[in-house]
Amino acid sequence: MAWTTFGLKVTTPLFNHDDTATGLRVASIKGPMRYWFRALAGTRFGDDVKGLARLEQAVFGSTERKCPVRLRLSAQPRDTYRGAAGTLPLSDDDGKWIAYLLGQGHVVYNRETKKFSNTRPYVKPGGTFTLKVGFSGDERADALTMAGLWLACTYGGFGARTRKGFGGVRLIHQDGPLPKVWQQHSADTPGIDHYRALGHLPVSDGALAECAKNYLPEANGRTGGTPRYPVLGEGATIAALGEPSGGTWREAAAEAGELYRHFRAPRPNRSTEARYDPFIKTAEYEEVVHGDDTRFPLGALGLPVVFKEGNVVNAYDGGEDLRRASPLWFRFVEDPERREWRLFSFAFHSAFLPGGRGPEVRLQGGKQGRKTVTVTDADVRERTQAWMEASTSRD
Repeated sequence: MAWTTFGLKVTTPLFNHDDTATGLRVASIKGPMRYWFRALAGTRFGDDVKGLARLEQAVFGSTERKCPVRLRLSAQPRDTYRGAAGTLPLSDDDGKWIAYLLGQGHVVYNRETKKFSNTRPYVKPGGTFTLKVGFSGDERADALTMAGLWLACTYGGFGARTRKGFGGVRLIHQDGPLPKVWQQHSADTPGIDHYRALGHLPVSDGALAECAKNYLPEANGRTGGTPRYPVLGEGATIAALGEPSGGTWREAAAEAGELYRHFRAPRPNRSTEARYDPFIKTAEYEEVVHGDDTRFPLGALGLPVVFKEGNVVNAYDGGEDLRRASPLWFRFVEDPERREWRLFSFAFHSAFLPGGRGPEVRLQGGKQGRKTVTVTDADVRERTQAWMEASTSRD
């Protein structure tokens, strides 16, 4: 078997769970590859989830059959990897907003020093991995595997908090054979001009279009309506290269984090007991938690939403707590000519909750103790569209 060699260069801190021995694992690559493969294949399969599952198993393997394409990682960046927590610098002025994007599960705040520190090991930006891919000779499996890898590196990432811009990786083809479709198009992660031109995540040109044309069925299984899972394409996604920028990824992330905080919480906090800065709060805290309103559009950006005093809004299926990952993704991309980093945002407009008598969204706590609230697909579209507008305009 002839191996194809790729370089993976980390662009934003990559959090591979709490693994202190390995910066990245093959399983951490395969998971995102499968996610992005489904987003591509779903443009043809639509609601035919059984057909989609059969093709995914043919490409990536299952418990009953081996994956036809082999992946190997080598040259782990131990010189840039930190196996102890507390090493991501969050004490500078921009640390507060980077910590906001990371979330409570990744940072702690010291009220005495008024500084944040991270709690998870990570791979520093600039770290590199070597990925060896052994293509199978099955042109369909090879081309679609390559599509999943390219998409994961172009729009997503690896490890935790990829939706907020962490775990970014640039893919660089170094040597070795590529599937036929990918010989005609670059397999590398594109430059900033690619992101600048996007109003959605496209599937109508380049290697992705060839993969869809040659290796995916005609779009006759789709029943119409909003897809139940994320898919690429116009109408199913929205995207924009935003104004938040900086000379480093940190500066761009800090500006994006501050803007996102104000976007989620646009109202001034008039309480004299508030102990945080800035003194702002969400509209839903007043109108839903401490009011009678049952519309909860903030939930369209992900659930659960946790407020102070134990008030939580989440989706529930019977007695089981569910989660709804944010449909909104961030990625920080470099513009070498201008020596700056920019925020690229995109969102999937898939169904927020299953139809019919499926899960419901409830507030636990608040004025009424417990009540059902609503988060709709229209909320997802409105909130993500509003973010694109907010991130592409400066006051």
